[in-house]
Amino acid sequence: MTKVLLASASVCALVWSSPAWAQSSSGGPLIEELIVTATKREESVQDVPIAVSAFSEEALRAKGIDTAGDLVQSVPNLTFTRRSLRTNFQIRGVGAQLVSTGGDDGVGVHHNNVPLTSNRLADAEFYDVERVEVLRGPQGTLFGRNATGGVVNVITNKPVDTFDASITAEFGNFDSLKYQGFINVPLGDMFQLRLAGFALQRSGYTSNTLNGQDIDDRQIWAGRVTLGFTPSENFRGFLLWDTFSEDDTRGARKQLCAKDLGLTSVGGVPTGAAQAAFTQGCLPASVYGQDVYGTTNQLSTFTGIIARQIGLQGTDAFAGKTISRDLREIEVYGRPTYRPHTDIYTLNLEWDVTPTLTATSLTSYNENENYSRGDSTGGYSSVPFGVTAFTPNGTLNDPQLGLTDRLMSESGGTGHNEQWSQELRLQSNFDGPINFNVGGIYIDYKASSITYVATNAATAAVRVVQPAAYVDPLREPDFTGHNYFVSLSEYKLKSKAVFGEVYWQATNDIRVTLGLRYTDDEKWTRGSGSTLFTPGRGPSFTTPQSVEFQETTGRLTVDWSPDLSFTEQTLVYASYSKGYKGGGFNPPGVVALGLNPTYEPEFVNAYEVGTKNTLAGGRLLLNLTGFYYKYQGYQIGRSVNRSVYNENIDAEIYGAELESIWEPIDNLRLNANIGYLHTEIEEGKVVDTFNRTQGDANYIYANSTNGGCILNAAGVANLLRAPGGPALLANLACAGPSMTGSTIGGRLIGAGVPAATASALVNGVYNYGPNVSRFASGAGEGIIQDLSGNELPNAPEWTISLGAQYRWELPNGWNATLRGDYYRQSESYMRYNNAFFDRIKAWENVNASLIFANADIDLNVQLFVKNMMDNNTSVGFDINDENLGATRSVFLLDPRLYGVAITKGF
Repeated sequence: MTKVLLASASVCALVWSSPAWAQSSSGGPLIEELIVTATKREESVQDVPIAVSAFSEEALRAKGIDTAGDLVQSVPNLTFTRRSLRTNFQIRGVGAQLVSTGGDDGVGVHHNNVPLTSNRLADAEFYDVERVEVLRGPQGTLFGRNATGGVVNVITNKPVDTFDASITAEFGNFDSLKYQGFINVPLGDMFQLRLAGFALQRSGYTSNTLNGQDIDDRQIWAGRVTLGFTPSENFRGFLLWDTFSEDDTRGARKQLCAKDLGLTSVGGVPTGAAQAAFTQGCLPASVYGQDVYGTTNQLSTFTGIIARQIGLQGTDAFAGKTISRDLREIEVYGRPTYRPHTDIYTLNLEWDVTPTLTATSLTSYNENENYSRGDSTGGYSSVPFGVTAFTPNGTLNDPQLGLTDRLMSESGGTGHNEQWSQELRLQSNFDGPINFNVGGIYIDYKASSITYVATNAATAAVRVVQPAAYVDPLREPDFTGHNYFVSLSEYKLKSKAVFGEVYWQATNDIRVTLGLRYTDDEKWTRGSGSTLFTPGRGPSFTTPQSVEFQETTGRLTVDWSPDLSFTEQTLVYASYSKGYKGGGFNPPGVVALGLNPTYEPEFVNAYEVGTKNTLAGGRLLLNLTGFYYKYQGYQIGRSVNRSVYNENIDAEIYGAELESIWEPIDNLRLNANIGYLHTEIEEGKVVDTFNRTQGDANYIYANSTNGGCILNAAGVANLLRAPGGPALLANLACAGPSMTGSTIGGRLIGAGVPAATASALVNGVYNYGPNVSRFASGAGEGIIQDLSGNELPNAPEWTISLGAQYRWELPNGWNATLRGDYYRQSESYMRYNNAFFDRIKAWENVNASLIFANADIDLNVQLFVKNMMDNNTSVGFDINDENLGATRSVFLLDPRLYGVAITKGF
């Protein structure tokens, strides 16, 4: 069915100048436009036929945009979350819904036009930046790889040939101290040097009720050195080093749960000793419910299952325990550890080969390291050990967790990646109707990661069941032990691309842009399966996998700049673009279950129309855009076996955006950014890991150390009636008929059950209909859910941003600017399954600032408040893996923050 493209706005980017606003020729105020490089050439944002939002350093400060997450409150149809402590932007519903070492983000993150396969934009703050650009829609022709959703490009300030310096000190609540500054020094006629730095120290927003300490604090240091050089009039460049380090307790979040006690009967037959096998830890429940302030049933977790299987502890270690209803109070033992580090090195060279041809070389090296470790249970066990063969004194001594008197577990991991990239471009500036921008890029990326889950129950078990397994004696694990779960993965990417755009000025007011890109991605990976309870030491790698994708994409844009009587400037454009994002590999742990080893590439056909207008003598900017996407192969992921399984779906997206800035009277400026978005999954069949039965009473859920499964309810009832049946189901429920037939059958026969009856009982447990997906073992993975008609996750229908500021001229060269910003995001789903418990409510936020500035002495004092209403707003959540208890980990908007920032220039 033909869709009507709705009107929407593309970006208005402003310079929020402190001293005075520029005047138009008619004497009225003129809203200044920002020069951007959205097409890798300098243009006014109002002349670019792309939906692009851009913010100067002054605008970032005035609007309170300190971090990447703050951008959502100023860009329509943009959302931001963190997945596994990494950046995840979504633009118009398109982002990264998968988690994979070889997976790619749907929104490209760039640093000075360099594409960063891995980055720290989720952690860092903006400092000494010239501007931040957000390009909406597929941008793969000129920008990086896989930019199916868009691009976020951070452009830092470059050295200039005059002395300049500035320092800012910010003091705020939560003991916040923030310092940033720069110094720019000319070094003769040829060189210029710019040094910039940033430091943040603050207390945590979250309280650990177990020991009274604050967590989620920040200790961040960042710095940047940029050397500019101009050896001749036609040659220029810069060499940049950007570094970032953090050492704090980021990552601990509130975990909500409506405890699942497990089935007490199946088909009227008591489950008895098997009850613990029929709990998922937490019931399906909304994070807004009154019943979610309990704790998980630890008998369903990796820790609890091992403990009950070896006879260490057969009861829920969280029995009778509840948690605080304050979302900023959590309970964890110890202090979470988060230590990332990043270095970026960039060499940019520009050579004017002729007065009309410029060659550009952009070389960059980027290295990221990460280490995290912390409590994975979501609380401190309420039930201590009894006296058992493992705990004759009621305690366990674990090398990683220490001497404890109750079940303990922790999770974490490490990561390291590095990237080389080289881009070469040739750009023309002819006087004639034809110009071009062509080039090529090569990326060499390598990454390795380790996922780690340890429990004292596993260490106790391995010493008994597998004495030949290496027990890691180190408090800081070296990840070679076989007494904990470890998954290692290695990944390599070699990507080559040639690209180009041709610009044809067909008439004085009509321009045609044709862009093409050919991409060749080679991916290689290998990983290790779990070595828990196996002999020896160190990982055991699976057979390496490799794949290559070769795709041609591009775009066609026609823009028209008519001379209209009712506008000062108008641009109307229509475009078609095709986006592509490469496929990849699933981890060995899920492949061993019989699931697909790879996932397919993404493709999007995107249509966009827009208009950008300057009206009312320069007092009004009004930009509108409409878009329609046909999406094939959208990559999604779901939690499986302490890992993630990725697959593909198809979707349709359309929407509208409006952005406007209006200056109705001198010194008063109003802005409105409104986004409308409709997303609908057209095709996709999956198993919902957290709702495996889909309400079908013919099946019941069961747990295991390899995740959950579903069983035939009638077959389970029959087996429960058999001698020894409950005890057998307690430990082998999800093993599958191919693995348990002889085991269970033999035990049943030994208990006096005839052989034919034993076989029938086993087969009956694993008897499924055609709508059930099965693991390789034959156990039921779950009812297949048809996603057709569902919404994409993190895709609210409405995003609304309203702002106002007024400026007063004061005596002695001072001026004052009062600004307020309001943001509202409508409700959305956190998962593509669109279950009732996936919904996140609409939320809103109010920020305000008062700036006093004096250009004569170069002094700026800003008073600010963020989240003025001080709401503990849930802006998103994850559901943790089944083997971690299926708890809901909530993302909260920062609490009310207020303070003062003083900036002195020199």
